Amino acid sequence: MIIGYLITMCVLAAINNVLHFRNYGRNTHLYSLLFFALFICCAGLLLLALSQTADGAIMAVKMSYAGSAFLPFFLFCAILQVCHVRFQQAYQLVLFLLSFAIFGMVCTIGYSDLYYKDFAYAVASGVGNYVVQNYGWGHDLFNVMLLVYLVANVSIIVHTFFKKKNVSYKSLFALALIETSTIASFLLARFMENDMLIMPAVYVFDQFLLLYICERVKHYDISESVLRSLEAGNANGYASISTSEKFLGGNEIAYNHFPELLECRVDHTLPNKPGVVQFFKEWANEIRQGNVIHEKEFETGDRHFKCTVKKSGNSDRDYATLFKIEEDTEYHRYVQMLGSDNNRLQQLAKSNASQIHAIQEQMIVNMASMVESRDSNTGGHIKRTSKVVAILTEEMQRDPSFNLPKKFYEALIVAAPMHDIGKIAIDDMILRKPGKFTDEEYNIMKSHAAKGAVIVENLLSSIEDPYLVQIARNVAHYHHERFDGSGYPHGLAGELIPFEARIMAVADVYDALVSRRCYKERMSFSNANEIIMGSMGTHFDPRLKQSFVNCREKLEAYYRQVTH
Repeated sequence: MIIGYLITMCVLAAINNVLHFRNYGRNTHLYSLLFFALFICCAGLLLLALSQTADGAIMAVKMSYAGSAFLPFFLFCAILQVCHVRFQQAYQLVLFLLSFAIFGMVCTIGYSDLYYKDFAYAVASGVGNYVVQNYGWGHDLFNVMLLVYLVANVSIIVHTFFKKKNVSYKSLFALALIETSTIASFLLARFMENDMLIMPAVYVFDQFLLLYICERVKHYDISESVLRSLEAGNANGYASISTSEKFLGGNEIAYNHFPELLECRVDHTLPNKPGVVQFFKEWANEIRQGNVIHEKEFETGDRHFKCTVKKSGNSDRDYATLFKIEEDTEYHRYVQMLGSDNNRLQQLAKSNASQIHAIQEQMIVNMASMVESRDSNTGGHIKRTSKVVAILTEEMQRDPSFNLPKKFYEALIVAAPMHDIGKIAIDDMILRKPGKFTDEEYNIMKSHAAKGAVIVENLLSSIEDPYLVQIARNVAHYHHERFDGSGYPHGLAGELIPFEARIMAVADVYDALVSRRCYKERMSFSNANEIIMGSMGTHFDPRLKQSFVNCREKLEAYYRQVTH
């Protein structure tokens, strides 16, 4: 009877593994490990019941512990993920190693008394075979680990229920049910001294609850939905090459456009082959030599392509060149068909493009204003910081030491309203909080910089000049970095911070100082000036010091006008 029951539980556990992998396994590797650990626990108990010798029984016990030793750790990590709780990776590694240590002691059964001081193999007709054991101190350590995990898990679930509203209470209830049912069943099994009667059903029950939680997580994971939507709507090819001319790969669209890329081995130097491979290789070499051309066009066969390029990486020495490939064969043929009317239509297109560009700029400002309307702390901040950037860059253009093209300043002024656009992805409870943030809330708020860079990229990459997109992305991503490296999100320092972000940082802080917020009154111009000047070289780029001094009167005149 017990054998049939155990077989049924193993089959159900296996089916649940398949269901999870089929529906959720692509993006939830942690849950896949958890499902597999539960299956291993069930399979170990079945093998124990089927064992014919003491050695076979001990091997079955070890197999069961291969799941049990890691199950608490995987469940703890799943609870952290569902409850959006940050836990340092170093501590997770310690807990993972502890599970390995427990399993290592389990493997000594039959050779030492670390885990089992002694054991006896028992045969029970019709009920299944089992092991009677006298536990060692290793098993006591396992019990202590279970107790610590229980306290931690329950604490996290309770804290999340009362303190966080961005987690489904149904998911929390399912997690609490997993904890209570598993622990209660474990204690009951220990009291009855027979794990195989109770625990397999509990493991399968836990899997059903985990399937439910995975469905809830998938349902509420907006970022995953957005990524799937963007991926499905993408029509561009991408290929990447390292600084040493090694091919780093491409997406499916790039391989479809250029089958010769399939002959290029990833992480190997690009071969000398005519066509698109040579085109990418020569362009990457030009960029490495400092001749940065952001856009080129080329033809292959009867097809015409437009290609833009960007560098991605943490430094000027270690980066990858990413090529974005758009096919515009139809447009190119259409232009060629225009014949004598080509010039007139091109002028019309430019006129229309100017109008469209103006509309796009207004849309950007409106979107940024929409973000600002959600933030009770920064009313009018976007408009004022944009003006500060305009005043500051006007002064910088008079200084020949900067030697920057006019296009740079124009792009920066357009990009300035987008510096805080990532706040659209921050929860209202944090964004509109009038008081001081907790450490956890502050970490969430800081994520707006990286999120803003992604939003700018997705919003503008297909409709704007790549040069403007790069400026806007850098402004959103790095305007909270500090010149001494103490800022966020990456702790960049000095020249590693894009120059446009260093300019934006001055405008952002200056407005915060001299403007009224719900939690403070506006600071006097003299005090604000003292703080800005004192922060040159620590918070701000000292190269901007003289330009800020020169435009101080204009800034103060502007703020007197808008604050009275």
